[in-house]
Amino acid sequence: MPPVAFSLSVPLDARYRALGPEVAAKYIELQGGAAADVDALAAALTASIEQLAGSGHADDQVHLVFRRESDAVAVELRCGGRSTVVRHLLPAASR
Repeated sequence: MPPVAFSLSVPLDARYRALGPEVAAKYIELQGGAAADVDALAAALTASIEQLAGSGHADDQVHLVFRRESDAVAVELRCGGRSTVVRHLLPAASR
């Protein structure tokens, strides 16, 4: 499957925060990641969203940009003037 980049905006309201990690889990699976990769990326994104949410308001949104790099899946997160990037390396067999 060719690399696909896309973006997603998710409300910071606690009821919606899980959407980002759920989409990330499916994305890394489609990019050839194993179950451990799925879990690791979802956990890292959950932690990053929680950290960004601590400085935001419930009506703010976190903007996520997903992209495949040569050796990893990268997700850029932006919210309220803050940003971070979560990268998860993929095994050589799935590149």
